[in-house]
Amino acid sequence: MDKKILLGGAAALLMAGSMYATPASASISLELGGEASLTATMNDNCFTAQAADSLNTALADADIGDGVANAEADDATVSEHTDADGAVAGIVSYAADPCGGNDEDNPVLGFGKEISISAGGTLANGLEVSFSDTLDLADVDGEEGAFELSLGGAFGTLTFKDGADSAVDAAMVGDTSGADVTGALDLGGHILATSGTDGTGILYQAPTMGALDLYVGYAPNSGDTGDDTAEYLDTFSIGMTFSSGDLTVGGGIESATSENNACDLAATLVLADAAITAAALFDDVYGTEHCGDQDLIAVGAEYAMGDMTFSAAYSELDTGEADQTSVSFGVATTLSDIDVAVDYTTSENDFGPVSDEQNVVHIGLSTALGDGVDLSLDVSSNDIAIASEANGGGHGGEFTTTFAEMKLAVGF
Repeated sequence: MDKKILLGGAAALLMAGSMYATPASASISLELGGEASLTATMNDNCFTAQAADSLNTALADADIGDGVANAEADDATVSEHTDADGAVAGIVSYAADPCGGNDEDNPVLGFGKEISISAGGTLANGLEVSFSDTLDLADVDGEEGAFELSLGGAFGTLTFKDGADSAVDAAMVGDTSGADVTGALDLGGHILATSGTDGTGILYQAPTMGALDLYVGYAPNSGDTGDDTAEYLDTFSIGMTFSSGDLTVGGGIESATSENNACDLAATLVLADAAITAAALFDDVYGTEHCGDQDLIAVGAEYAMGDMTFSAAYSELDTGEADQTSVSFGVATTLSDIDVAVDYTTSENDFGPVSDEQNVVHIGLSTALGDGVDLSLDVSSNDIAIASEANGGGHGGEFTTTFAEMKLAVGF
């Protein structure tokens, strides 16, 4: 009984206070939404792991010096992997079976849950304000740094965001490379931002000029450190989208300059390291990462023809080490009440005399079972060749996996 009285008193006090409190803004509205989903997935990403082998076999060269010379690596790295006679030495290990030697047991049931928050409105002076975020309740830790706030008006729209949106990404159209692929062996399809946009930044969208939309991105500090120790400072990007009838074209460019030259092929591995992975060895010898100075260009297009939409996109990321190029094509239509999408993506991560390559074919089907309830099926085939895994026998560096997911999503 006492608890009920206390609760009632607290509620009355809160209500009385709110009668005299000035509202934060009568022009700002708040909306809550979300989604809960149930998934059933099937995949065949298991493989037989190959045994450790010599550096000589891993590099497919009797003299590591020749191999390194082709990669334009420095002499310090060469000496770290050769003995007194200049011959290769040491042992390298290869990728482990992601299933740990166990057989697959399909299907695998899973779930997803998220809450969407949006607040926005137009103030009396005409300023448009909005804030939005989506909280993945299955990965709360990953949401702690998420932030996005927009201010808009006759001047255009300014968006402040953690993990700054590149103008290239904002203006890009026709990108169908987001097909579901499981496992760590994934080049990721189109890359639409450099590492310079890792910190909090600003995206400006100019007022629409006829059929043209202009975007300018600025990321002052990739590490959000407030000093010049960050890898990238003052990264700019520009993007444009143009629409004419049934055709839409978009894309942009971005450039990021490394402040500490972190992409030098440093001599980080020594022969005393008994357990050198193939991936680490190739990175040390050839340079397989996206780092150092980076230049990005991307362009895409969508064309609507009746009930069908055709998409195509191209992107190229040039860095201090590896350079990645991706090309994708897709077509989408609606048959009865079923949305159908078919797309293909090919990507190459090039680092000197060798490269990683990936090809993904994806088919997607989806339909609405009712208001807020959707059913979808995604099937993809992923062929990927990893250069560092190719010369040691076993699976030869080439992996083929098939992934299928049926998803029932309930929105609210």
